Amino acid sequence: MDEKVIVTNKGLVKAEFAFWVGIFLDKFYDNLENKKLIGNECPKCGDVFVPPRKICGKCNIVIPFEENWVDLPETGELMNYTITYHKINDRSDRKVKKPQIIGIVKIDGSSTGLVYRLLDLEPEEVKIGMKMKIQWEDNTKGDPSDIKGFIKV
Repeated sequence: MDEKVIVTNKGLVKAEFAFWVGIFLDKFYDNLENKKLIGNECPKCGDVFVPPRKICGKCNIVIPFEENWVDLPETGELMNYTITYHKINDRSDRKVKKPQIIGIVKIDGSSTGLVYRLLDLEPEEVKIGMKMKIQWEDNTKGDPSDIKGFIKV
């Protein structure tokens, strides 16, 4: 029997890869690159999804790709939030001095919410139900990072 040697290394592995998100999110990201927000509407129940999805979770029907697209505003309502001292855009347990506020914002005219950072707010200023607006990155590239976060209206 041959002896097997197992070697382990501690540390992070950098893995570069490309993947395709499908036609629904592809269209969504193309619009983000133009600083435009879109969703799609279930033809049966009328729920509007942002980001768009292929199947309505309520009706369990396929939403046709060719139709039912909805232009949405950059505004919404804060549905829930959390405050953390842990860095959220890193794969580590590093802490930050200033707390980061992450919120779920239900976009006006939609039935669902987006999860992003809440910007330019102190923890004591944050209230569920407050009106929020998208803060876009200056240079967009067609991915989720085109939205920098949400600011208070």
